Amino acid sequence: MLLAAALSSSDAFRSKLKGSSYLRKTAVLKQALATSRQSAVVNISYMSVPSTTLSPNPWARILDALEKKINRHSYDTWLKPTRYSHSSGGILFVRVPTVEFRHAGDKYADLIQEAIDNLGLGFNDVKFVTPEDDPAATPVRHDGGLNAASSTSGPSQSRFDWDGAAQLNPRYTFDAFVIGSGNQFAHAACQAVAERPSKAYNPLFLYGGVGMGKTHLMQAIGHEVKRRQPQAAICYVSSEKFTNDMINSLRYDKMTSFRDKFRNVDVLLIDDIQFLTGKERTQEEFFHTFNALHESMKQIVIASDRSPKELAEIEDRLRSRFEWGLIADIQPPDLETKVAILQKKAEQEKVTLPTDVALYVASNIRSNVRELEGALIRLVAHSSLIGAEITLPYAQQVLKNFIDSQARKVTIESIQKMVAEQFGLRLVEIKAKNNSRAIVYPRQVAMYLAKHMTEASLPEIGRQFGGKHHTTVLHSVEKIEELRKNDKDLNRLINKLTEQLGG
Repeated sequence: MLLAAALSSSDAFRSKLKGSSYLRKTAVLKQALATSRQSAVVNISYMSVPSTTLSPNPWARILDALEKKINRHSYDTWLKPTRYSHSSGGILFVRVPTVEFRHAGDKYADLIQEAIDNLGLGFNDVKFVTPEDDPAATPVRHDGGLNAASSTSGPSQSRFDWDGAAQLNPRYTFDAFVIGSGNQFAHAACQAVAERPSKAYNPLFLYGGVGMGKTHLMQAIGHEVKRRQPQAAICYVSSEKFTNDMINSLRYDKMTSFRDKFRNVDVLLIDDIQFLTGKERTQEEFFHTFNALHESMKQIVIASDRSPKELAEIEDRLRSRFEWGLIADIQPPDLETKVAILQKKAEQEKVTLPTDVALYVASNIRSNVRELEGALIRLVAHSSLIGAEITLPYAQQVLKNFIDSQARKVTIESIQKMVAEQFGLRLVEIKAKNNSRAIVYPRQVAMYLAKHMTEASLPEIGRQFGGKHHTTVLHSVEKIEELRKNDKDLNRLINKLTEQLGG
């Protein structure tokens, strides 16, 4: 039948046979038969194999479809870290980091099947496998990267998404930053630096308590500079990583490459500079790095949890350089700003957050933006996993333990009340602008406790004590520290107050 099809389909074939010898005719017939069989096999293979062979990564296409139908937090948590492994017998094998991710297959089974049908991929089932039980898995190193050896079955795998060290977070942009009275100045300064690197303020020094948005603003500068100047070399690094890199470079005699790495960038963003305290060799190296960049008109942005003057264990020559440019502090957000932050975050996660729920969370999380967002993430995750609607009673139930732990945190006001009671004063007296001995000493004790028991910066502490300047707060803290060295009664008092405050 195959030969007949070949004979009837080609005039050229008949012309080859006409006038040929018996051997020649036999050779032509054999060639036609082989060609016909090959064509039939090709046709059969196209009919029997699903269309997935045409796509190198069908799971990526399925994820694109799922991303449009699942809220951002659930997608990033359960689906984004997954990777295509291989396909066999109509089954699509998807690799997941750990066994906990397997339940995502059950939770999103209907949506996955719908995506397969809509894309015409032709799979009958999807199985989620861990690297340990996946025969097609590329060996994963302990640091999240991939070994050179890889299986030939299935496309090569990239490393999992949680390994994003020393890279700019795509969410930390100016558009995603919520501006309030406490961060308005710092935000404006960062925008000015991003628009005119090394020409506006150099260096720019940002400081504020934990979780106030310093890292967000720093990385937003990096994103904006990169958008405006794609060729610019930008380096974001924590002071801890800077220290570790330097130690490794010293150990393996690679200081030249270390210096080239940090001294040939256009913008250096260095976070948590306070961790350089006590590290004399690292401070010296950063001092020379700072000088090299500044002299080359390259932008330097530094972040810390305290002002340069408070970095007592940082060398004077470094602290003085930190003050060459602009210093901007970031204060805790007010209630309205916290509500706006929650609503912005919910919008990014594609979640509907009722106003009464946002007010409840904002009113009860008093510490910092990071914990505010943490409460929202907990609420959204809980809601998405059990399929419950976010309402005020539901939020109160889910966040009860989280908010109770917040309520137990020490505040500046609780310290003021405790110290005022200890010294027989009224609360208004300890906040008043009264410099008599009877008021100054208790106030200094309260400022000392506020510095050591809360996350507030010196300017914030000063504002809570009748608008005192941050240098006054610093002087009070240092004076009590000095007195404690020889005054046993003061030591007992500080320990007693600390214990009563729950510290």
